[in-house]
Amino acid sequence: MKALSMLTQVGISMLVPIFLCLWVGKSLDKAFDTGILFLIIFIILGVGSSFRTLYMLTAHKYKKAAEEERKRRDMFKGRYLKENENSEDNKS
Repeated sequence: MKALSMLTQVGISMLVPIFLCLWVGKSLDKAFDTGILFLIIFIILGVGSSFRTLYMLTAHKYKKAAEEERKRRDMFKGRYLKENENSEDNKS
């Protein structure tokens, strides 16, 4: 379920800036009668913005996963150390 929500979030985060910039570029071209100049400029900005957002989302997700893995590893090490201390105490 988490993967589906992440996929939906990535899809929306990529499509909204592109279509918004497409609309803005087309509107500016119509207002200033410049052909497709603003359309091209704003599509490039929209795609760049989309990829930046994608990078930020995935970087945050991987950072969070790495922190959880580190906590799990530390918790396992702590449990392992306690078991070894208990077994050494029992041997004495």
